[in-house]
Amino acid sequence: MKKTSKYNWTMVAFLSMCPIIGIFGTLIYVLNYGISYFEPVLLLVFWFLSGIGITMGYHRLFAHKSYRSNVILEWILMIFGSLALENTILKWVSDHRKHHSLSDTEHDPYSITKGFWHAHIGWIIKKSNNESSKIKGVKDLEKKSAIIFQNKYYLLIAFVFGFLLPLYIGYLFGRPMGGLLWGTFLRITIVHHATFFINSLCHYFGKRPYDLFSSARDSWFVSLFTFGEGYHNYHHKFPSDFRNGVSWFAFDPSKWIISILSFFKVTTNLIRTQESLIFKSKFDTSFHLLKSKLETMGSFYQDNYKSKIDDLFEKSNQILLSWQEYEKKNNFQSSNFYRSQAKELFKNLKILNKQLI
Repeated sequence: MKKTSKYNWTMVAFLSMCPIIGIFGTLIYVLNYGISYFEPVLLLVFWFLSGIGITMGYHRLFAHKSYRSNVILEWILMIFGSLALENTILKWVSDHRKHHSLSDTEHDPYSITKGFWHAHIGWIIKKSNNESSKIKGVKDLEKKSAIIFQNKYYLLIAFVFGFLLPLYIGYLFGRPMGGLLWGTFLRITIVHHATFFINSLCHYFGKRPYDLFSSARDSWFVSLFTFGEGYHNYHHKFPSDFRNGVSWFAFDPSKWIISILSFFKVTTNLIRTQESLIFKSKFDTSFHLLKSKLETMGSFYQDNYKSKIDDLFEKSNQILLSWQEYEKKNNFQSSNFYRSQAKELFKNLKILNKQLI
């Protein structure tokens, strides 16, 4: 009986060819012909467009419906996302919704519990059974015109805009091969592995300020080359929020573009998590860590600090209830008063944490 391979060799060849040509091919080309200014510019522009197509389009608009847009923007983001060559919207969204609903289980398509390599790229190049690879849970997207068109012409869209266009731009500058290497192969390599790092690195290294029991972690570093997608612990806790970097200073170009477009009514119904819920998740995490730390210490610390920690927890519940009542009465507007109360509470938690040495 013929033994079947566990790998999809077409995918192995493609995901091997892109970085080999993109990195080594570009390096050889540069050593022989130098660099023209348009080539790194082409790389950055196409990286930005395809990256935004994935983050703003595939991820936040189509997968999580964290905001609404007009049909024109849906088509633009569909084309941009196709440049990334990360599959169709329906397949990408189906896998991603499974990842959230079945996170850290054996049915999670790119579960970190199966190892870093599996979460990063292994799940893509391995053959999966027909049931697990089926496109499910995307009925809400199947009638959108942009998605119907992409399903019919996905490879053609990717080839025309992702291969022929960079080649043609390079031709206009007298360096068609430079355009293809920088604007296609090197750019696809960067976009792919930036996305893959969200599934692997952001479930392996980083902080968990919002959900201590999720493998997802916040990484400001990953956010720098994924257009804000690195704040993964927050995203897994509040997946419907159009922001991944919830702090105003958090590097999240996707949320900034979505917000700017909302002023022109191009994007609407932007979903923002209630500040009180964000406070609760952060406090619960800090409280749990402090409690766990106290349990490992001697009776002197437990006798002297348990009541102080419990008092802070009780105070946090009082603030939370009042804050939620305020949000209900004021259409979920932010409150500087409760925000300052929360900051004071976290300050006291930090002081207690330092005292437990």
